[in-house]
Formats: sequence, C-alpha cells, structure tokens
Amino acid sequence: MAGESAREVARRAREKAERLNKRAELFEQGADGEVATAAILATLPPGWISLHDVRWPGRRLANVDHVLIGPGGVFVIDSKNWTGRISLDGGHLRQNGYSREKAVAGAADAALAVSELISPYAAWVHPVLCFVGQDHLSGWCREVMVCSTANLVGMLTSRPVVFTPEHVSYLHGQLDIGLRRTAARPAGPSKGFTFQDRVTMSRQSARPRSRRSGGPSLSRFLVGVAMLIAFVGVGPQVATGIGGALAEQLTKNVGTPSCSESLDPRARSGEASAQPRKVKERAKSRAQERRQARESTTAPPAVNECATP
Repeated sequence: MAGESAREVARRAREKAERLNKRAELFEQGADGEVATAAILATLPPGWISLHDVRWPGRRLANVDHVLIGPGGVFVIDSKNWTGRISLDGGHLRQNGYSREKAVAGAADAALAVSELISPYAAWVHPVLCFVGQDHLSGWCREVMVCSTANLVGMLTSRPVVFTPEHVSYLHGQLDIGLRRTAARPAGPSKGFTFQDRVTMSRQSARPRSRRSGGPSLSRFLVGVAMLIAFVGVGPQVATGIGGALAEQLTKNVGTPSCSESLDPRARSGEASAQPRKVKERAKSRAQERRQARESTTAPPAVNECATP
C-alpha cells in the first residue's frame, strides 16, 4: 500500500517522542520533589546543616537528594514525589496497593554508602524516605524512616541528641569533601544501577574483544618465515663462531689450576690444622715478652684515662 513505510516510520518516531516526554516528566516531577523537601529542611532550627544533590559514593552515575547533619544524627534523605496513595502496611511500603520495596532498599543503600565516609559515626547515619504532599505518613520500614514533607521537621527534631555542635561541624566538613569530590549526574529517575544493570555491564566487560585481521599480521608472518630461512642457511657457521668465542673467553677467565689447588685433600687438612698451633705459639711468646717488660720496671706508670689503648 502506498505510503505504508512512511506511516510506520512516523509511528515509531511518535512512540519514541512519547517515551522521551514521559522521561522528561519524571525528571521534572523528581526535581519538584527535591525542591519541596529542601524548602522544608530550611525551616529547621539552628544547629542543622543540609547538603543537597550530592554524588552517591561509589557510583559514577547516581546522586543523593539530601544529607542532613544535626544534633539527632546524620540523615540521608531520598525525596519521592509519587502520585496515588502511599501507605505503610505491616512495615511494607505500598503505592496504590503495590509493594515498593525497591525504593526502601535504595534508601538504605544510599545511607550505607554515606556512612562509609564517616565510618566511626556509622551507627548514627539513618536512611529517610520523604514523600511530597502525603499527609499523616509516618513510620518505619525496617531501618528506613518513612515520612512526608508535612511531618519531616517533627520527626527529625524528636530524635534523641547524640551530637554536639563540634561534632556537627566536623561531620559537615568531612561529608562536604567526600560527597562533592566529583560532580556526577544520575542516568535516570531510578538514582542508581539495578542488579540487572550490574550483571549486564560485567558481562560486557568480560566479553573478549575481536582482533583485527589483515595486512599487518600477514606481513609479520612473512618476515618471520624469511628470518627462519636465513637462520637455517647460516646457522651452523654462526653457532660454530659463537662456540669458539665462548670457549676462548672461559679459558681466559678460568685459567689453569695452580699447584697448590692440586694438592691432596689430606695435605690441605694437615696444613689447616697446623695453623691454630702457630697462632697459640705466637700469643704465648708475646705474653712472655710483656711479662719480662713489667718485671724490668721498678714502678708502674701513671694511668692516663684520656689516652687511647
């Protein structure tokens, strides 16, 4: 049918445009949620310090929405601007009745990564999921605090005091350096790689690369064959010349053994055993000479403690 192929191209282009628009909307929705959460954190009393939109430690293409340092500890906050009904059912996070355990695990992973930068204080680093526009949402999903922008400040300030102002200032300096060392941006609204993404990347990195074939390999092969033929032709003469030179050098360095080296081993052992006797005799004669010198003097000389023996 006339125009069928062109219509197919238009259909695929329209579908791609719709996917890109959906992706852009997700990014804009997430950005609006981060802005709303940052505005709420700005209302905290003095003594709290916030870091916004920082890198995820250990990940090149992921970010952490907010890191809050204050008297109650360090809080790694992930803003969520979801639609629908968000609820906590028996410690499980649900959106319109569907489980959202992936978001809970992501918040816990982000807090763990941040805690590694300040490992002595890791016990006071807490993950937080903060939902924008959800009223009366509070609770815990295992170790993850779940709240909304409506009660975020109340849940943070109700935590027991564990840090002094000196601790807060020190931790702020450490995290500001560690989290802003590289400016990495997330690849998508998921804020990190999934397990399947890591498996795919590891398989691609382990895949052997194809080697090129063509002129250079053939040229090297021909050169090797030519060298082999040349060596077969002149090899015996070269080997003879090298052998003669080595023999002459060894003869020059080693030389002929001396007469003393060709003595019988028993004679050498007898000579070695006679050496200790000669040493003892010389020591005995020297001791006798010193004794005679002392006896010939009437009084001992004065000792000079500064003199060297």
